[in-house]
Amino acid sequence: MRVALDGLRALGGDGLVRQMVTVFVEHSAGRLGALDAALAASDFVAAAEAAHTLKGSSRQLGLTVLADACLAVEQASKKGDAAGAKTHLAAVHASYTAAKEILSAATA
Repeated sequence: MRVALDGLRALGGDGLVRQMVTVFVEHSAGRLGALDAALAASDFVAAAEAAHTLKGSSRQLGLTVLADACLAVEQASKKGDAAGAKTHLAAVHASYTAAKEILSAATA
């Protein structure tokens, strides 16, 4: 994660890093909610899309654990594997909570 944030910092300074983190935090909660709702409704297309979007924004900030968990949900959803998607969703939630704490500390 540090490498990604340092790369952003080199491009636009601390302001860009804070802006990217703010946008991530503001939008990722909604994406995570959409992912939860899609899986609860067994809408695997919507779940795969939500996981894919969250994966991409996580990777931009170097949140590889979260991105990898989202990838696992995305792949399980594309296969229609409800049990697998829900298992990986727990990892997404845990990683998301940790990522927010890490980002908060990194931009303090």
